[in-house]
Amino acid sequence: MKKVLIIQKSLVQYRQEFFELLRKALEEEDVELNLIYGKQKNEEGLKNDEGLKNDEIDLEWSKYIPNKTIKLGHINLLWQPCIHALKHQDLVIVESANRLILNHLLVINRRFSTFKLGFWGHGRNMQDAPKSWGNRLKYLLVKHCDWWFAYTAGVKNSLADLGYPEQQITAVQNAINTNLLVEQYAQISAAEAAELKAELGIVGNQVGIFCGGMYPEKRIEFLLACCMKIKEEIPGFHMIFIGSGIDAPKVIAAAEQFEWIHYLGPKFGKDRVKYFKISALFLMPGLVGLGVLDSFALETPMVTTQYKFHSPEIEYLEQGKNGLMVDNTVAEYTHAVVDLLRSERYKLMWEYCKHSAEKYTVENMVENFKTGILQAIR
Repeated sequence: MKKVLIIQKSLVQYRQEFFELLRKALEEEDVELNLIYGKQKNEEGLKNDEGLKNDEIDLEWSKYIPNKTIKLGHINLLWQPCIHALKHQDLVIVESANRLILNHLLVINRRFSTFKLGFWGHGRNMQDAPKSWGNRLKYLLVKHCDWWFAYTAGVKNSLADLGYPEQQITAVQNAINTNLLVEQYAQISAAEAAELKAELGIVGNQVGIFCGGMYPEKRIEFLLACCMKIKEEIPGFHMIFIGSGIDAPKVIAAAEQFEWIHYLGPKFGKDRVKYFKISALFLMPGLVGLGVLDSFALETPMVTTQYKFHSPEIEYLEQGKNGLMVDNTVAEYTHAVVDLLRSERYKLMWEYCKHSAEKYTVENMVENFKTGILQAIR
């Protein structure tokens, strides 16, 4: 039986099902998948992506090995002490990140390794300038692996443009369990939605929602400024905020001052989904990542801006069909949201959101990833 090891610096909540499904899919191909993960200890932990304690991890076959942080000036390097686990592996897949010391050791030792090395990720840091020193280092390392598992088709094209062989790149089409979200959304009755609106004091359908980590790249201040302008144009407008992070106090302060702003803190599962049921638009002017899939599955078209640091999943947004991207100004963003709410054109996007939700699923991601692994170890 062939053996594949995936090493992650942390195990985020939404990724658990993917790993479980991938392990089962590979077992059918006589391939054993193992997973080693650590835990975030720096500012990224404030995004609440992990959401689980070690004793709540459902993947009994995975192994937790604590990371060790090494400070080098202003840079926090991460050491994943799992070299002992690399023995007898046929393929080792690591996250493509400069600060992971293990990656550099694997690249240096690649010529002498008995296993193949795979990179999984964006290809470059999407939240940094393309010609930054960090991304220049990434470009140098791009070719030093045996296979690439690119987040999206766009990332695959970028890697090919950098000279990596296209036939050794798998576009996995990064996704979450949209089918579960679709089911949970459908289970919420009109009566439940009406009751929830009454609890929040909402009358009508002109409701926006933000759901995600609250940190600078999400541009919470920009969104709050737009909400104030939208409220001036549409008196019945309400705004719901779900999530937490270092910028949450800004939302809390606004919610304490204005009764039409509702801060609900972190929500998970169906308890989160029900708030999308009473929302017309998903307002995310800053960094867009996997949240775009929430907008599809929960039939709440996203409105974002031409922000230069979006994650690769922004490719999934099709202008005017399942969402909208506008100029990066308060005036333009406000105008777009007001226009959609007044005309109710967002309702025309619902069907296309459903179509997109069927396209970007964790099941399709598993199939793509499995195909790439089988090609890499053949």
